[in-house]
Amino acid sequence: MRQAVSMRSDPPATTNAAPDNSRTEPIGPSLIRRAVHDGDLKVRAVGERRLSSLDVYYRLMRMTWLRLGLLFVGVFLTFNLVFAGLYRLDPAGLATTGQTAAAPLFWRDFFFSVHTVATIGYGNIYPVSLWANGVVVVEITLGIIVFALATGIAFARFSRPTARILFSRRMVVRPVDGVPTLMLRTANQRHNLIYSAEARLSLMIDGEVGGVWMRRFVDLALTRQNNPTFALTWTIMHPIDADSPLRHWLADPQAPRNDEIIVTLAGADEISGQTIHGRWAYCAADISWGFHFADIISNTPDGWREIDYSRFHDVLPG
Repeated sequence: MRQAVSMRSDPPATTNAAPDNSRTEPIGPSLIRRAVHDGDLKVRAVGERRLSSLDVYYRLMRMTWLRLGLLFVGVFLTFNLVFAGLYRLDPAGLATTGQTAAAPLFWRDFFFSVHTVATIGYGNIYPVSLWANGVVVVEITLGIIVFALATGIAFARFSRPTARILFSRRMVVRPVDGVPTLMLRTANQRHNLIYSAEARLSLMIDGEVGGVWMRRFVDLALTRQNNPTFALTWTIMHPIDADSPLRHWLADPQAPRNDEIIVTLAGADEISGQTIHGRWAYCAADISWGFHFADIISNTPDGWREIDYSRFHDVLPG
């Protein structure tokens, strides 16, 4: 059995030339790997009408919480500044009492806009003219819509199902019952029950179809594809037998230089009842030949199962 070998391929060079549909060079392997690891598909569309205005919800769901919070604050301040300007068109449209009467007109109008859109109504500033009352009606109507949308986005992000599924950084190949077997390790870091968990392993390869190089996905058969109650760890195994798409890996260590292996795992969370997903990607340089994963599960004297995550990614020879 061979030792670990480094077979990571460099990304292809990019040019400004027009695309050639008759190309005979393989497509670079980094696209899906970056998307799986970073959660961002590096694709730039050329010659296509942008639909950004139709993807507002999608873009808001992808934003970080910091950027989303700053966006909401900016929208809120801009909204009130616009309506403060509308109230300012009628300087006598708002009546004030107490110390507020001495405030500059701009700040009077701005604070009244904030009180109105937030439905506070302290009573120290109130509309008296027809124009001011009309602006109040418009502001309250639009304010309800804005707050409803902001609340909906925040709730959708909080309620979105997430999985804390950990994948080993490396894969190993070692014989099992005399058959070289590709293995990777996963763990459910929440240690709750994920029912009907299903794993899929796919090989992404460059292949020539009709004289054109194309990127294709080939499913890899697993020793066990389903796990009825995924709570701790799960070693996913693919036997590299005569029917395996990876059989050429055994004969030539340079063969898989452009290949990638994509693993996806899905199941039903016992708490929320929603389907959760996890995914990871490997290239040939991530495979250790003739190694095995370090043992990480042990039983404590008081009857607990103990998982040592500090050794989760460790592989040992033999």
